[in-house]
Amino acid sequence: MKQIVVGTAGHIDHGKTALIRALTGIDCDRLKEEKERGITTELGFAFYRFGEDLLVGIVDVPGHERFIRHMVAGAWGIDMVLFVIAADESVMPQTREHLDICDLLGIKRGIITITKKDLVDEEMLELVREEIGDLVKGRFLEKAPMVAVSSLTGENIDVLRDEIYRASSLIDERSREGIFRLPIDRVFTIRGFGTIVTGTCISGHIQVGEEVEVYPVEKRARIRNIQAYHQDVKEAGAGQRVALNLQGVEKQEIERGTIIALPGTLLPTSRIDASLRYLKLPFNAIKNNSTLRFHVATTQAEGKLILLGRNAIEPGDEAFVQISFAEPLAVLPGDRFIMRGSYAVQTLGGGVILDIQPKRHIRKPEPLRETYELLSKGTLQERLLYHVHKGGYEGMKKEKLAILLGLEGRSLEQVADTLSGRNAVKIVGRTVVNAPTFVEYKKTLHQLLTDFHKKNPFKIGISKEELRTKLPKVDPLVFQAALDDWVNEGQVEADKDKVRLLSAGSSGETALGKWETDILKRLFDYGLTPPSLPELAGTMNMKEANLKDMLERLVHQRKVTRVKSDMYFHADPIKDLRDKVVALLKSKGEMAPADFKAITNLSRKYMIPLLEYFDESRLTIRTGDKRVLRSS
Repeated sequence: MKQIVVGTAGHIDHGKTALIRALTGIDCDRLKEEKERGITTELGFAFYRFGEDLLVGIVDVPGHERFIRHMVAGAWGIDMVLFVIAADESVMPQTREHLDICDLLGIKRGIITITKKDLVDEEMLELVREEIGDLVKGRFLEKAPMVAVSSLTGENIDVLRDEIYRASSLIDERSREGIFRLPIDRVFTIRGFGTIVTGTCISGHIQVGEEVEVYPVEKRARIRNIQAYHQDVKEAGAGQRVALNLQGVEKQEIERGTIIALPGTLLPTSRIDASLRYLKLPFNAIKNNSTLRFHVATTQAEGKLILLGRNAIEPGDEAFVQISFAEPLAVLPGDRFIMRGSYAVQTLGGGVILDIQPKRHIRKPEPLRETYELLSKGTLQERLLYHVHKGGYEGMKKEKLAILLGLEGRSLEQVADTLSGRNAVKIVGRTVVNAPTFVEYKKTLHQLLTDFHKKNPFKIGISKEELRTKLPKVDPLVFQAALDDWVNEGQVEADKDKVRLLSAGSSGETALGKWETDILKRLFDYGLTPPSLPELAGTMNMKEANLKDMLERLVHQRKVTRVKSDMYFHADPIKDLRDKVVALLKSKGEMAPADFKAITNLSRKYMIPLLEYFDESRLTIRTGDKRVLRSS
């Protein structure tokens, strides 16, 4: 069954609630105050089934200027509007304002419904039709059907139902793909059930048992039950009026304006980029940094308007703006908003959210124009590249990127893979990096290695962790990918913890080679009794730091063995000693310190470090004061 949501709009006391009651048999005024005063102050909800083909949910909105917030909340996300004008009063202030709001919210379809037909004659009715025609000329309702009805007598109610059915057939049912979002317009409790929230599902779908999050308050809950139009259902989605029974969250923790979504699918923000249209009103220009009231879905928030590239916006103008909010709100790009004065009761304008995590812009005309054009008219791929570029060397996690584009995970993967195939982005794990930025990062890594070798000609290389911390901050996997690229290109060697340029020291290899030859000869001559590092540096007339670097190069090349931090041996005597220790242990089964001294004739200065070295290198294992061969 196709399902759509219709909303009413129009001036107070023009018969919206009575019209819905005549259409559906449901009274949307549920509050005692509403029944006593005869006006709607809260949102009301009804529905009507057209056989087995179509189910229409209907949102009844208040017409009074004091309840514009409720009106916007009800109109946001509807598929079609029943634009109500009373025959005995014709066009009134809220008629005009509600039309502006519907226009700003991007509503494309509607039916103009003239109510209270029974109170006027045909001549008056014709005058009302003419006045309405003037009102909607050039607007989205210009070619909308116009039906005059009497909710009291029932005249033409069937005709209106037929028009609703016909118009509904022209509306595409909302896709249930995408990010599930349910802006909350009512919160209440039912004894024995707990917390209930209601709203119009604007995208995605949800099932009983799923975990959800309340944004932006970061509260988790689980769905115990779902109702759509007073019937229990296992699943609900876009285009439906939905009631969720939530487990794990209290009524006082949720309020109108919060959003129900799946965990990790929204990103609360305190700053947005947007396009803004200031209605052509007889008002003054709005100045930069003005504080105004913004309505998005069921959310109302105070925000500071930052005009980009100008100091004021005149009535009738459109502009690229940034809005800074005192409290975070959960929105997505493409969401429409309404702007009103902080204290005035007039709707001033509205627009479309373009970026929910914008950068601070340089206020120069050309860059601002390019950014505005890209965000408002750019392709999905162009906007993905824009956000990835904002991420710099760090790039963007796929999960965050999906939210910034208003996509679900699978759709994001497809777009990112396409760009990766064109070498426009580099995908590393869950991170997407702008390809030219990744190349810059690689060049920076290479330059750091080059500079390191120039300053440290005796060192074999730099530790991988030290190199990573000297580079711009990125995900460790991005660093490793850049390093691997250089290794695969044959320019860098990464052995264990050391990283070096393969070309490092090529111009000074002869000089280094002479030092290495001299060090190896001396260590070989010392055998198993080498001098300490300071002593060896003194005999060679070499700086101790440079000698240590040279010795570490030789350790890396396995020509020298480091037994302690400052005790280095030529590798050959150590290998010979190792062979003797293995032979002794295989013949005797164990080795006491006296046995080791017998085959080495060394003092404790060398015996103890060497015995501990064989333990640490996993040749032997100590049991008491003896050693045995460690099993492989």
